Amino acid sequence: MNKKILVLAKLCKGDLSPFDGCALECALSLENTSVAVLAMAPPQMEESLASLTRLGAKAILLADPCFAGSDTIATSRILAKAISLLSPDLIFAGRESMDGNTAQVPLMLSELTGYSLFQKAMSFDGERFTNRNGDETDLRSKQIITFEKFRLLRPPSIFSKKGEVEKIDNKILGLPPSEIGLLGSPTRVIVTHSNTNNRRLCRFIDYDELDHAIEEGLSKTIGAAPSNARKGPLVHYVGRLADVASCYGEETKEIDLQGLRNTEEIASKIKAIGPKLLLWEECDFIKEIASRVASVLGQGLCADCTSVAYDGEKYVLTRPALGGDILADIVCISDIAMATMKAKASQGPDIAISIGRGALPHLDKVRLLAKRLNAPIYCSRPLTDNGEFPYSSQVGLTGISIAPKVAISIGCSGAIQHIVGIERAGTIIAINIDGKAKTFDYADYGIVMDAKDL
Repeated sequence: MNKKILVLAKLCKGDLSPFDGCALECALSLENTSVAVLAMAPPQMEESLASLTRLGAKAILLADPCFAGSDTIATSRILAKAISLLSPDLIFAGRESMDGNTAQVPLMLSELTGYSLFQKAMSFDGERFTNRNGDETDLRSKQIITFEKFRLLRPPSIFSKKGEVEKIDNKILGLPPSEIGLLGSPTRVIVTHSNTNNRRLCRFIDYDELDHAIEEGLSKTIGAAPSNARKGPLVHYVGRLADVASCYGEETKEIDLQGLRNTEEIASKIKAIGPKLLLWEECDFIKEIASRVASVLGQGLCADCTSVAYDGEKYVLTRPALGGDILADIVCISDIAMATMKAKASQGPDIAISIGRGALPHLDKVRLLAKRLNAPIYCSRPLTDNGEFPYSSQVGLTGISIAPKVAISIGCSGAIQHIVGIERAGTIIAINIDGKAKTFDYADYGIVMDAKDL
């Protein structure tokens, strides 16, 4: 009997993300399966979705005006109801969308549908998946698998033709309007603005001045980042966020989850406490709990929150979007405002090196410099995605944060997702062959040169 695989797709400007593309390619590579692609999108995305039928997949469009404005919880409710109607054996999905980057929906869907969850698959041999932690799973039924981008989606045959797109609206799903769309969304974006945080005044120097710049950086005292935001009366937190919570609350309390066995018990405890603001540590294990609890309680959850402001009545949560170039200010209209946040970075070594794709061909030169400076080497996300470095070395929004006295960035473009991982460094020295690279906007010193000349 054929297995039914449902691939969840998020179409951004008509394009399929490389994460979703990998999920679809793995589904198409299997024999004795039927593959359907399900996309929740406006009607104008029908043509883009139809193009995927040329690969041999069925296409299903979830579209209805009442779906507009859905946040992650409302979106998960809509998808969960569609899944219950379609009853697939397996659900494949990209790790995250390319616009929101929250990675919350698969977590919430697991809770709402009862499907088990296997996250961030990095390889697939046709029978077993392996993720970034070395965990494995097979093609067992009633499972959601999320994908990194380790395979490219095949092109369609020149002889293939587009098929029809099946359409599902809320007349078919029958969801209450109060649970979907803007009405059913406990988080609301109130404003977006360009991300100008963490910018520094860069002074360009020659490479032979590097040691002097390092000496100056080592002599500086690193202070805590100032915060002018008004504090709320009481902030609750889960995980290693005591220092972070104290930045936003006059009083803080930790919620201890020890001894609680499942989502329902955790949700019941949180509901009984009734926090106004609850911060969850941004790590895989706790983020999964937070997403599941949010879906059970119907409370707003802001992913990858970078700052919190209290206006006397509500909390305004700020997070990066669209790859970090935009900041979104979000409010939760639910009883509890929840957010995932990174724990404060420990200072660690005095000097640290962070490399991007531009430095990879000259890694031997970087390693010689690191040895001379007695500095560890960290990297940006693309170098872990392609297996060049372990994920424990990844610095950035989806990796770790470091706070050395001096951070030397080599061959990095200056993507905000990476910059937020080194923003607490006392001094940042950027080395890049392109004198107009964004990385220099976030550096104290800039050196324009090729990494091969280190």
